Amino acid sequence: MMTDNRMGARSAAATISLFLGAAAAAWAAVTVVSGGFAVRAAGLALSSRDPIRPLIAAAFFVTAAFVLDGGTAVRRLRAAAGGRDRIPARVAGGAAACVLVCSLAWNTRAAGGSDSSCYVLQADAFAHGRLTLTHPLADVLSDAPPAIFAPTGFLASPVRPREAVPICGAGLALAMAGASIVAGRDAVFAVVPLLAALAVWLTFVLGRQLDNEVTGAAAAVLLACSPIFLYQAVQPMSDVPAAALWLAALAACARRDRPGAAIGGACASFAVLTRPSLALAIVPLLFLQTGTVPVSKTGTVPVSSRSKRGQSPFSKWGLSPFFVAAVPAVAALLALNLMRYGRLLGSGYGNPSALFSLSNVTPNLARYPRWILETQTPILLLAAVGLWSAARARAQRRVAAVAALSAIAVVVPYLFYTVFDDWWYIRFLLPALPVLLVFCVRGALALIPRHRRFAAAGICLVLCPWFLHIARVRHVFDLQALESRFVLTGTYANAQPATTVFLAVQQSGSIRYHGDRPTLAWDALPPDGLDATIARLRAAGHSVLIALEDAEEVAFRRRFRGQQAGALDWPPAAEIHAPVRVRVWPPSEPPR
Repeated sequence: MMTDNRMGARSAAATISLFLGAAAAAWAAVTVVSGGFAVRAAGLALSSRDPIRPLIAAAFFVTAAFVLDGGTAVRRLRAAAGGRDRIPARVAGGAAACVLVCSLAWNTRAAGGSDSSCYVLQADAFAHGRLTLTHPLADVLSDAPPAIFAPTGFLASPVRPREAVPICGAGLALAMAGASIVAGRDAVFAVVPLLAALAVWLTFVLGRQLDNEVTGAAAAVLLACSPIFLYQAVQPMSDVPAAALWLAALAACARRDRPGAAIGGACASFAVLTRPSLALAIVPLLFLQTGTVPVSKTGTVPVSSRSKRGQSPFSKWGLSPFFVAAVPAVAALLALNLMRYGRLLGSGYGNPSALFSLSNVTPNLARYPRWILETQTPILLLAAVGLWSAARARAQRRVAAVAALSAIAVVVPYLFYTVFDDWWYIRFLLPALPVLLVFCVRGALALIPRHRRFAAAGICLVLCPWFLHIARVRHVFDLQALESRFVLTGTYANAQPATTVFLAVQQSGSIRYHGDRPTLAWDALPPDGLDATIARLRAAGHSVLIALEDAEEVAFRRRFRGQQAGALDWPPAAEIHAPVRVRVWPPSEPPR
């Protein structure tokens, strides 16, 4: 007969073996879904191309668990499945985990276009203790236009013209800088996937607050499969982080207690630090903080009465935990604006009068609703039924009203914003999408009062494959390949001598971040100044290369017509072969 120690050891070994089997099965599933992946962080590389090996490992570990201790294996599996009341939370958690894994597997990991370049380069500057981007050639070209020193996603600082300041908010970049300091430079690309997973979980939390756990789980699953959500979850941009932070603020404030108010204030202020346009959407949250404060499950009392009872440490001064917790991020926002743009309310977005116009409302109304219905299906219209249903429920009425008003406050400013013609600009409205999905699911289930769990599962089984199909058709899963040109160009630049300077616009962010080489914006040079600028750089001991995407070549030749280096009628020094081609030229014609 086995001793207790030996039995305990076999039980522990069976548990560990089951865990390893689950991990191997998850690895195989991710490999199948992604077609293979490679992840790099903190100097370590992890890749997988073949799902068969992890599947064999999973079968081996599970079999070993039953051989070691079949009773323990059965008990652990039953415990993992949980009771019926735990299923919705586990479904939401599984959806969040899937989003995390997939957004890491398909992540672009590129400082690419103006937005992603803005966040990643800004994070790199923060991680090195700088608020702006400095340029090593500012003294060499002291009389050049200041804009020449700014890569894509940046502009010349109004305070220090030879330095570059970002056009985007600082919140995401600060989070990325923290990740970079803790886990290495490549960790900046893990921040958005982590916040995407958080957004899915918080959608479940909000759904539970506005209805019940079944509604929350279904809404979380739908968000996890949403084409625009997945499109932004794989890029280092602020849309998903802003949505996650705003959701956190809403869900925390909906608790209607002091800890919730403090968490809500902190998250709300950091959401505004990440995307300043969310300031308007934060205003409705104040209705959950002022006027009345919950003291029991059945009623509320005025703030003044609460002060007399001495129940809040902030009551004496008339301060709310929401506002107190919001102070640090708001102070950081104002301080950064002042130091970088010269004004407390300054920003890099440009003149508001040029960005917002009443004339934009009609064309935007013709675009945003159509794009949303095309990608999310007309089932979203059931959100009106869900809002009506929540308004009739006394327990959820106030939170439902605040959530709806906040979602409207997210959407309305962008109706006046610059008109765009690409569907992915509904990313501006992403913070409102989880609220719409929660109301949509509640509305659908209100029409099917019986068998709500089966109805919710049916909605997800019908819509999720369609959402994923739309995501594939709209190239969500091609972004990694499309953006690979930025990483490849940066890698090429890094292989050049340290004295090399690149004239680039679209590739300026990638060359700076991935290549660690200085760039000059050729579109800021005077049309007659190209040859003279190259001559000055060479005289200072620098070699010069010109990096252009195919779409830029015509504009470059047209701008510098008549300049010796502007013709580019000789073979390039290198071609970067990707879905979008990049070619690199030395700036003078070789002898013939």
